[in-house]
Amino acid sequence: MNTSSEISPMAVMERETRVCHGPVADSVRGIHVPPGQNNLVGDEFLIREAGLACHYRKGAGITVQMDDPEKAGTLELLLAGSVYAAIAAINGFLPVHASAVEIGGVAIAFTGAAGAGKSTTVAGLRQRGLPIVADDTVVLDMSGPRPLVLPGHKRLKLWPDSLELTGMSGLQLVSEAYPKFFATEGGSELDGPVPLGAIVSLVVGEEPAFDAVRGAARIALLDDDHYTADYHAVAQGLDHGGRLRAIAALANSVPAYRYVRPLDPVRFAESIDFLFAKVAEVAAG
Repeated sequence: MNTSSEISPMAVMERETRVCHGPVADSVRGIHVPPGQNNLVGDEFLIREAGLACHYRKGAGITVQMDDPEKAGTLELLLAGSVYAAIAAINGFLPVHASAVEIGGVAIAFTGAAGAGKSTTVAGLRQRGLPIVADDTVVLDMSGPRPLVLPGHKRLKLWPDSLELTGMSGLQLVSEAYPKFFATEGGSELDGPVPLGAIVSLVVGEEPAFDAVRGAARIALLDDDHYTADYHAVAQGLDHGGRLRAIAALANSVPAYRYVRPLDPVRFAESIDFLFAKVAEVAAG
């Protein structure tokens, strides 16, 4: 870990994610980054889109160059997504492609491929009274005996059909190019870190099921090719073996489960009630 022992993980991220506006170069450490791409080199990260760019350097925070005011929604996505994950990785935390809720004093993190229903699942559980810890990117502090989940920055985003399923309201269209809706006013509904209680992998199936995953199969649940995993490997200088060891350390630290989620919208409430009961059992130990 590269984080300071003198300040809390949340204070580290708050300090490092401060934003100022100014000119941003089109290269990082001499490496050109074309629009639509990003690069993490050493303790710096640069991401560029048409009309905007964000540059981060450890200790100096984020500089944003906003040339197109119409890209405000895209900027919010970048700051809470790619930029936040890169900053976490550079500062020694472990970003994971997952969403999480809190129950019984622990976080339950839901992993799965894009489109597996992570955000829809946590939205459904939120409607059962469980606060959201993070959406889409879970940042873990692995320095202690048990992983801690840091409160996430991302606002919950849902497709229109998920809004209908969960009964939540679409507060704001993310962008014309990305027609999801923000469904919450802010990010995490917790004020501080919470221990990770379990990892649950989402898969699609006919009937709801919730089964323990043991042995090496737990590593497979977390061996994701999402950009969060790439950022962590690059920032920490991990080769393939090092990346697998980091995944194994996480997989071995908490129980893992596989949740089969039916896609039939008629069965959504039933499946969420089923899942709620299962995660309550997990949280109770």
